[in-house]
Amino acid sequence: MAYIAQLKHLIQNELIPEVEEHIDDIFESIASAKDATPQERAQLEDMQALRDEYKELVKEIQAGDIDEEEAEQLYTELTSMREDDGEGDDDLMYDDEEDEDEDDYDEFDLEDEDDQY
Repeated sequence: MAYIAQLKHLIQNELIPEVEEHIDDIFESIASAKDATPQERAQLEDMQALRDEYKELVKEIQAGDIDEEEAEQLYTELTSMREDDGEGDDDLMYDDEEDEDEDDYDEFDLEDEDDQY
């Protein structure tokens, strides 16, 4: 029951409130602009669908439809997603350690390229 309880707590006390806060922020943005952009509408629909999925998951937990193993997998996946969201734009940063082909440009002879023009 450990993961089932942890999963239920995570969804009810952390994920749903975060999504609802984000929904409120979108509504405030729409209200201040007096109209929603297509992107805001899409984001609002996505957030509402996510909230509904979380609520449905809580219902499944309460009904006993999720076993401990499935709860562990869901808990791990959801906490991992939250950690990835916290990193934000770090994925866009250039990491030269990952660039294994960095020295491949040394094989090109620049003098040969000059003769092409």
